[in-house]
Amino acid sequence: MIDNLQAMADSALARGLYDEAAGLYRRAIERYGNSSDEPVVADCLRGTARADLGRGRFVEAERAANRALAIDEDYWGGGCAQVGESYFLMGEAARFQGALGRAEFFYLEAFTVKRAHLGEDHIDVVWLRARIALLGLIHGLYPDLDQILIHCYEGYRHQPPTSEFIEFLDLPQMLRMLVQERRQAEADNLYRNAMSRFEHLLGYNNIESANLARSYGHIHRELLGSAAALTSWHKHVVTTGIVNEENFERQAKDFIAARQYDRAESVYLLHLRIARERWGETSPAVRHILMNYSTLLRQIERHAEADAIERNVIKNF
Repeated sequence: MIDNLQAMADSALARGLYDEAAGLYRRAIERYGNSSDEPVVADCLRGTARADLGRGRFVEAERAANRALAIDEDYWGGGCAQVGESYFLMGEAARFQGALGRAEFFYLEAFTVKRAHLGEDHIDVVWLRARIALLGLIHGLYPDLDQILIHCYEGYRHQPPTSEFIEFLDLPQMLRMLVQERRQAEADNLYRNAMSRFEHLLGYNNIESANLARSYGHIHRELLGSAAALTSWHKHVVTTGIVNEENFERQAKDFIAARQYDRAESVYLLHLRIARERWGETSPAVRHILMNYSTLLRQIERHAEADAIERNVIKNF
């Protein structure tokens, strides 16, 4: 019966039915007794922790994972694979409680165990490295943070589990949590550090910076809403002058008016890359951006490049 209950709970958890999963795991644990130290109870406790994370019950999640950790260490010995997973769950629970120092300790413990069992390049190990990088972007104390981020990015590109790299790092969720808790200084520091690292490692015209700027802008609009709050965010936080994709053209024109032609060109190139990825090479949006870019090139007397772009537009559109 315990196997059936656990299987049903695992299925509910996989489908995002967190309340149902938590109830089934609880029933499974009760079959063995709440004080049981059987490994199957530890498995159910980890399932309970995952369900509690999904329900936003972070204190309960950390307690369940901690109890699973104790059972597995007593039964299998320290350093077993199950211990690594429990440490990871405790790290997630602590992070969402805002206890970043405690979360970092748990992530580092989980990283050591999982790397020993799975190897350096396993996606679970890369994911843990991403969590460590996320906290490093907040406090900025890791001297090898660039190397950590590069390893994360290479692992993400090899086997992308999310649609955007910033989601893999959990940057939007972390920024949202910090803003909601009125920890604005930490949120701004995380944003600035991430933007700076992305531009340094991936180049000024990288899509990850645009995705992060757009995401942070949306968070501020949703949670703060007021024009004053958005103006303050733009003034103190934005480092590239690009708030979101919809503002690219306006930003480029502002830079042209200020005779900052290199920054205007960077905006057009970034906008062009995003438009090609989203709408295709021959879309009207791409044509519009190319013509604007051609106009800029003529304005700064780069006529040969403008001619090449216009010939390409005539040929492909």
